[in-house]
Parts: sequence; structure tokens; C-alpha cells
Amino acid sequence: MATNGNGQFREDELVSRKVKVGQEWQTRIFPIIGGRLRILHESNDNLSIQTDIVRLEPDFVVVKAAIESQRGKFNGTGTASGQRDARLADSLVELAETRAIARALRFGGIGVEYTSAEEISHTTATESHNEQTTSKALQSVFPEGNGNGKPEAKASSGTADAPAQGNGDTPQRCGNGRVTQAQVRALFALSKRANYHDDDIAQMLAPFQVSRFEDLPREAASKLIGALQTEAAA
Repeated sequence: MATNGNGQFREDELVSRKVKVGQEWQTRIFPIIGGRLRILHESNDNLSIQTDIVRLEPDFVVVKAAIESQRGKFNGTGTASGQRDARLADSLVELAETRAIARALRFGGIGVEYTSAEEISHTTATESHNEQTTSKALQSVFPEGNGNGKPEAKASSGTADAPAQGNGDTPQRCGNGRVTQAQVRALFALSKRANYHDDDIAQMLAPFQVSRFEDLPREAASKLIGALQTEAAA
């Protein structure tokens, strides 16, 4: 395998991709975010990783990451869209967050010569090389996060439970018209931002005859997201 970032990354933390440069395909090396995080933790006794959702729409997400280590504080911004990242349309929040953290880590001096695998993951679908995989690169950094590196606050035990936890959790599919995982996370984030309590969430869900965000129809979830965004912007 090609250069290894001055030996920073392990072999299992690097992936090769065939990318089109001009009129020809070339093999390039990209590190996954897990490698950068490992180096960060091994090199710092005290550190902080914070993420904030800057823009949250059903098909477009912008997340800002701030990483503070012994070397200083570094910021990074990540985006994800349903059009560009169609294969991961159910996980746009996680993808944008992962990209933001990867960029902040790079700006902080970890693998500065490398673009992260997460940043070019959307190109795989347009390339004719089926051997390329991005499974490692697409796992959420904070699978149960709420945008600040902490677990999602549950609306209530009987109202709206937080999204399923765990690495590599399978996103909900949309064939049956059910809410997507990205929509669920958006609803949790927006309702928290609007200071909704248990009773508020229950009242909001009552017209749809459901008790959890996860049970909403996709169209209803989209309407609620729009309403919450309007309220938050007021």
C-alpha cells in the first residue's frame, strides 16, 4: 500500500479508492475516521469533541465540529445531501457529523496530507469499480448523538424513544412509506431545540395516532420537521 502518513495509520485504517483524475483512473489512499480518532485519543490525555447541527433539512444537513486537544482547538464543517449521498439518504446527520469531525482532525494535524475516506464516499456510486467499499467510513462517530457528543435525550419512556443505538445500525427503509432514520434524528434535534417537553411531543404526535417519532409516516415526519424549523427560526 502507498504512503502511510509517516506511519501514523495502521493498514486496516487505510482504504484504497480508484478515482478519476483527468481521463484516467488512479488508485489513491484514504484513511477512515477511526484511524484519526485513535491517534487523537492516544496522543492526548485531555480532549473534547463537540458537534452542532448548523443546518437541518430533510435532504440537506450541515454539521460543525470543534475538537480541542493539547495542540489547540480546531474546527471542521461537514455536509451531506440526499442527492449527492443517495445511498445514505437515511443517515445524513451521521454522515455530515462524521465528515465534520474528520475535517477538524485533519486540520488539527492528524493525516494532513490525506482527504478522509468519508469525504469522498459519495463518489463510489458513480464509479465502475465494484470492489470499492465504504462500510468502515460510513459508521456514525456518535451513533446515539444529539449533535453535541452526548446521548440523545429521550422525549419520555412512553412518548418518543431515542433512535436505535449501536455501531452500524441498519437504517430504516422507505419502501413502506415509514419515516427515515435521518428524519427521526431531525425531529429529536428540532424538538429539543424548541424546548418541547413530554406533553408537547405527545400532543404533536396525537393527530397521527402514534406515540413515537419512529412510527410516523414519512410525509407526516416531513411536515413536522418543516413546522419545527419554522418555529425555531421565529
